[in-house]
Amino acid sequence: MARRERAPDAPLPIDAFGDGGFRIAGRRHEGSILLFAGEVHPWPRGDAAGPKDVAAADLSLFLDAADRPDVLVLGVGPAMRHPATELRKALREAGIGLEVADTPAACRLYNLIAGESRRVGAALMAV
Repeated sequence: MARRERAPDAPLPIDAFGDGGFRIAGRRHEGSILLFAGEVHPWPRGDAAGPKDVAAADLSLFLDAADRPDVLVLGVGPAMRHPATELRKALREAGIGLEVADTPAACRLYNLIAGESRRVGAALMAV
C-alpha cells in the first residue's frame, strides 16, 4: 500500500506526552507548546501560567492566523482548570471554538479532531 503524503499544513499527530514535553510526529519537544498548521512552537507562557492567567495575546498564533482553526484545544496541565472568561470571549468573537481539558485528555481530543480533517490547533501545558 502506498503511503500518502501529508499536506504541509495538516495537523501533526501527538504521539506521546509527559516528562515535561511532547513527542509530535516522532520528534521530542520540551516544555509547553502551541501546535497549528503543521508546525510546533514553544510556548514559554504555558510553563509559567495557570489557565486563569492565559490571555488572548498568549494565543495570538491562532487569533492572528489568516486561516484560523475551527477549534482550539487548550491543555491546562495535570488537572482540569478553567481559563478566564475573557479568553473564552476573545476566541468566541474570533470564531474559534474552545475545548478545555487536562493535558492528557487534550492530547487525545486533539488527535481525534485532527483525524476528522478539521482545522485544529492546540495550546498544551506540559505535564
